[in-house]
Amino acid sequence: MDKRRSTSDFVYDEMKNKIVQLEYEPNERLVEDVLASAFEVSRTPLRQAIARLEIEKLVIRKRNGRIYVASLSIEEAIEIYKVREVLEGLVAKEATLNMTPDILAKLEDTLSLIDRAYEEDRNADAIKYGFEFHHLLYKPSNNPTAVHFLNQIKNRIERYRQIGESKQFRYLHHLPNKEHYELFNLIKEGDENKVEAEMRVHIRRSLETTIDSLKDLV
Repeated sequence: MDKRRSTSDFVYDEMKNKIVQLEYEPNERLVEDVLASAFEVSRTPLRQAIARLEIEKLVIRKRNGRIYVASLSIEEAIEIYKVREVLEGLVAKEATLNMTPDILAKLEDTLSLIDRAYEEDRNADAIKYGFEFHHLLYKPSNNPTAVHFLNQIKNRIERYRQIGESKQFRYLHHLPNKEHYELFNLIKEGDENKVEAEMRVHIRRSLETTIDSLKDLV
C-alpha cells in the first residue's frame, strides 16, 4: 500500500477498481469479514470506504444491512448518459470559447495517440486516450460545477463501458477517431454551438452501443 494514502483511501480505490472492472460482479454480495481479510485491514477503514462507494452508487445497502454491488440496467444507462450528454456538451461549448493554443496542441497529440493505438491493435489504450481527449476540455471550460458532476458519474459510466467492451471496439473501429477529429476541427474553428451539438451526438452514439450490449445481459 502507498504510505501516502490512508488505509481507507487504499481500500476505496481497490474496491472501486474491482467494481468498475467488473471483478466484483453486479448484484454480488460483499461481506465485510471477507473484505477485511482480503485487504488485511480493520473494519473501520473498510466501512469508511464502503460509505464512499455508497455515495457514488457503486454499492447499495439493503434494509437488512447487507452490502451488494450495484446492478446495471438499460434504464440507468439511459439516465446517466442523458446527464453526461448535457454536461459534456456544455463543457465542450464553454471550452471552445476559452480555448488556448496549448490545449489545442494537447488535443491534437491525443488524437495521434488514439490513431497509433488503433494501428497497433491496442484497443484499451485507444479508449483510454479517448477519455483523455474529453478530459482535456474540462479545465478550459471554466465550469467546475459541470466538471464536478461529470466526475461524480465517471465510475458508473466506466462500468457500462466494460460491459459493452467488445461491441464498443466494433463501434470505435467503425468510426476510427472520426468523431473526435470532427470535434477538434470545430473547436479550432471556434464554433461553440456546433461543438456542443457534435459532442451531444457523440455521446448519444456511445449510449446506443451501450444499450445494444446490455440487451443480452439484463
